[in-house]
Amino acid sequence: EYATTASKRNTPGVLALAVALVVIVLTVAGLQTTRGAGDAAAQRAELLERVAGARERQAALSDQVTELDAEVRSLTDSALGDPAQRQELASLEHAIGGGPVTGPGIVVTVNDAANAQNAQGFVLDSDLSRLVNGLRAAGGEAIAVNGRRLTTHTPIRAAGAAITVDYVSLSPPYRVEVIGDPNTLQARFNQTQAAAWWQFIVDNYGLTMTIEQARDDLSLPADPGMVVRYAEAK
Repeated sequence: EYATTASKRNTPGVLALAVALVVIVLTVAGLQTTRGAGDAAAQRAELLERVAGARERQAALSDQVTELDAEVRSLTDSALGDPAQRQELASLEHAIGGGPVTGPGIVVTVNDAANAQNAQGFVLDSDLSRLVNGLRAAGGEAIAVNGRRLTTHTPIRAAGAAITVDYVSLSPPYRVEVIGDPNTLQARFNQTQAAAWWQFIVDNYGLTMTIEQARDDLSLPADPGMVVRYAEAK
């Protein structure tokens, strides 16, 4: 009985000490959590600022490239007095993506599933590559994704949860503009393995794909990474 009684008497003191220790631990943890949250918020703000700065620099460089490209074209036109030579150069530029191009075509828009829970519900870089290759095989003469001109050397890669085209991060939906004969492009694309693959992932994973003829002529920019060089006749 003594042991039991003594134990009972000691219980309030032990509980008080335990409660005090718990309060101290929770207070310290709370301070650390608050400090950690503050640090995380500061790091996130710094990262967003760096991303914004990088995008501004990229936009400025893109404008500079456009200005230099216009200057190069002016000098090229002056150097090539023969209209046939200028036409040949323009054709080569269009073929390799080195110059802007305008013409009729189709627009293919693909997007993630409405309630995507895993990678199967998202458009992957491999899906986009299949689509582009299929459209090219169907007779696409010039292709751009979300305004980025593609060439045979343009990389389409995954970067975390994003897809990059020519090392520029893009967000869905992905609008694929294709210049070519609008009367045959879609029919020929539907016969490709790329079309079969896309039909499979649309049916099974809920991704979406729409194809429509462009109401007006499409205008695709040049690939800024492509530079057409020519030899000057001596």
